[in-house]
Amino acid sequence: MKFLNFLFLSANTPWVYALAEALAANYPTHATRFYDWLNYRRLRPNWSNSTPPALIQRTMQVLPPGYAGTFEPIFRPYLQWKIQNWCNQLEKTNGEYPWVVAPYPYLAPWLRQIPSQKLIYYNLDDYVLYQPSRKDKILAQEAQIVEKANTTLCLAQYQVETLRKRYPHKAKSIHHFPLGVVDSYINPQPEKPPEPITVGYIGNLSERVDWQLVYQVARACTEITFIFVGGLNDFGGGSHEHNWQLERETALSLPNVRHIGKVPQAEVKQYYWSFALNWIPYSVNHSFNQASCPTKVMDTIATGRPVLSTDIPECRLYPQWITIFHSTEEAVSLIRQKLDVNKTERIQEKGLNQLKFATQNTWEIRAQKLEKLLLQK
Repeated sequence: MKFLNFLFLSANTPWVYALAEALAANYPTHATRFYDWLNYRRLRPNWSNSTPPALIQRTMQVLPPGYAGTFEPIFRPYLQWKIQNWCNQLEKTNGEYPWVVAPYPYLAPWLRQIPSQKLIYYNLDDYVLYQPSRKDKILAQEAQIVEKANTTLCLAQYQVETLRKRYPHKAKSIHHFPLGVVDSYINPQPEKPPEPITVGYIGNLSERVDWQLVYQVARACTEITFIFVGGLNDFGGGSHEHNWQLERETALSLPNVRHIGKVPQAEVKQYYWSFALNWIPYSVNHSFNQASCPTKVMDTIATGRPVLSTDIPECRLYPQWITIFHSTEEAVSLIRQKLDVNKTERIQEKGLNQLKFATQNTWEIRAQKLEKLLLQK
């Protein structure tokens, strides 16, 4: 039987680290994070609060500003050596060269010594949307990794289709690998009544939300309380000519709309479970929404409560658990239908099946899926 071990590069996001931790339940895994001095001081990052698996090693690599940008050629030899050294340590300790998981295009110049048969590209987003002005460079770096990688994993099905079209000769090595559910987010008491007649949304209250839709729906449903949990984040990808901040302000000022600011991460799940209905009122024309796998897809499914969404590609993949609406009128009708107290028993029965589905999509299950994929190589 083949032996597996892993080196995760730039495991800065919770979902990349979640996969590393899940794999470390059975396999030696080294998770690394890269920061420049300024961001390290500003963010003061730390690892998960949970007790880490015994098989995981964690490294914070802190470097001068510009190490991955303007001054990257200067730092390239050092970072190539550093990554190769981490690989050699894993190989020496465990007798097998590790699988190297690279989640960002900017890592491409540092991976040239990694054997192609051991490289995994973990695509989280359409990275061009992060910095449109650097489109050509980002696409060139991504091409280097996709062409070299043994396996490419994409959070979003949209990205699977995009990369398969862009690299047809690599199509068989590009797989859909959506976000998993954090175990603690699965509602342990689905029988506990939610706050009555509530519709909730959790996330940054940015331009990714269709605020005009929110306003129209909330104004039409004055008997329902709409709750928004999240900071007033004015950053977002894509471009819009209308004043979405004004639309947001107008929507949040309605008497039946309640805005709760940012809450500690540990409390997020409690809010999810408290809503009678969760919704994802994303703008369908927003580039990020088209190309991403929103974290709230699995988070809302894990509540066991009804979930509604605008027509976002990733949400279409779960028709049994996420109901798609295409207009204000349809949203109003579906919200009232889902909140109908006469249908409580049927909703609870469906909710139990929904929770069962969530338990089949935890990060542990995602890790098992990856293990199976790699052991077939």
